[in-house]
Amino acid sequence: MKQRLSLWFLINFQLLAITGCYFHRPMVYKPDIVLKKDGQPCISIPVSETRFHSNRQFDILMGEVVQEGVGTLWRKMYFNIQNINLPIKYYVQAGECLHFEYLFQENITYSIDFVSTVRGNDEQKTWDREFRIKKDADGTVKLLLDLDAREDK
Repeated sequence: MKQRLSLWFLINFQLLAITGCYFHRPMVYKPDIVLKKDGQPCISIPVSETRFHSNRQFDILMGEVVQEGVGTLWRKMYFNIQNINLPIKYYVQAGECLHFEYLFQENITYSIDFVSTVRGNDEQKTWDREFRIKKDADGTVKLLLDLDAREDK
């Protein structure tokens, strides 16, 4: 009986270890977002994504701006989406602001989404983050991210 219990614990521990290692990678990644001097957000792939490759380039496959309660406001497909080769190729380096051809307004909650691959690799990463540019009565402008973007409207 003691041997069966030990075997049961060993099998369950191995299953937990295997699934824990497999699922530790997030399904959706969070890009960096900061406000530029002009009050518009700079949305970028975090520098931590370069790890040991400081000059690593990322192909951007698509980008999208969604407004809470309204839907998609802007979307652009670049290339290699669903095996369709579009002529536009767009790539960035980590920390470089992505080009969202959209003028973000104050006090609106947005969700931005984009898909990237490391140049030369087909593994796709989906990036998504909510934000809101808040302008206080005194004129102070600040950036609210994630859950903070939804609160205190």
